Amino acid sequence: MRTVLLTIGPTHAGKTTFARQLAQRLSSSLVIDQDLQARFLLEHYPDLVPTEGPNQIKHDLTGWLIEQAITSSVETIILCNANTSRIGRKQLLDPFSRSTFRSILVWFDLPEATFLNRLTHSKRDGREIRGDSSYYDIYQRQRIESPVTGEADKIVRLRSTEDVDTFLDHVTNPTLDAPFDAVSTD
Repeated sequence: MRTVLLTIGPTHAGKTTFARQLAQRLSSSLVIDQDLQARFLLEHYPDLVPTEGPNQIKHDLTGWLIEQAITSSVETIILCNANTSRIGRKQLLDPFSRSTFRSILVWFDLPEATFLNRLTHSKRDGREIRGDSSYYDIYQRQRIESPVTGEADKIVRLRSTEDVDTFLDHVTNPTLDAPFDAVSTD
């Protein structure tokens, strides 16, 4: 069975770092990172990117990349973005057939102090941000709808950086035949 893994969490939760680390550890994986897409679009097609409201071109690009990934032979597809709303998460997961893909939500439910520390010490340049907002502004606006049973096959709640490391070590343990089957949820 193939796996689609979707990250949930505010800016500076560590979602992109996590996705990259997971992809490096898994032999057949692909990261679809909406921040990377936003940077690309703003750098190469700034006149096409809306200045306000939803970034529909980014969402359309994500949809196209998902279609391509589903038809590929990639075993694990990692959808990396804030994914704050249940409706948005459902729209991202709908194209993945439950008979072919197991779905896992990885919820970065870290302490607020962790986010604020990361925001304060961030080295990110913000090229994916539209308009005059800062990462702190974005963090203040983001409201995460907690995942609920039934949204995915599994929900993994990460409450600390140690939880992140433990999850990465667990799913990439070579002694497990099906590492995602044994993932613990909270």
